[in-house]
Amino acid sequence: MKYELWAFPAEDEAVTDAYERLLPQTESPRKLSDVLENDLGDGSDYAAVFIPGGHGAMINMADDPMIGETVAWFLKNDRVMITLCHGPAALLAAKDDNGNSRFAGYSICAFPDALDSGANVDIGYLPGPMTWLLSERLRERGVTVVNNAMTGAVHRDRLVVTGDSPLAGNALGNLAVETLAEAAQGGRT
Repeated sequence: MKYELWAFPAEDEAVTDAYERLLPQTESPRKLSDVLENDLGDGSDYAAVFIPGGHGAMINMADDPMIGETVAWFLKNDRVMITLCHGPAALLAAKDDNGNSRFAGYSICAFPDALDSGANVDIGYLPGPMTWLLSERLRERGVTVVNNAMTGAVHRDRLVVTGDSPLAGNALGNLAVETLAEAAQGGRT
């Protein structure tokens, strides 16, 4: 796992303390298959899932059946899903028995396609165009992407909390906490 430390809110003592406390766990994460098999069932105490972004999310998350099953579990069980940047690629993996997206009808923020097909290639951040574009694919699957630019925007639709880029990190954290608190009090919307 790589952290984009340039976007890390080092001045936030609570975040820095949590980062230092949880770093050993992030350096040695559990296998998703173990979590799915052993922890996501009736009575699970998982309140939320965070799906980070980055261009790596575009490699295989959208087609991974285990990711799809995991994300579908959180949706079916009214748990909070938080995702950032290219992380919504994971939402594409959650399909019903007919192959339709379980997130059709939802609206989200995501990393803008215009950067992955233009500026990020032009400045050399990406070695070439992406093989597929996230927002385009989400729209094809019935998901509304509410942003076209990278502004640090966040968005909530029911229990799905999304942000457009690392610039949205702080606002996404605040919205996630608000959503988790509301869900814990039974105010699922």
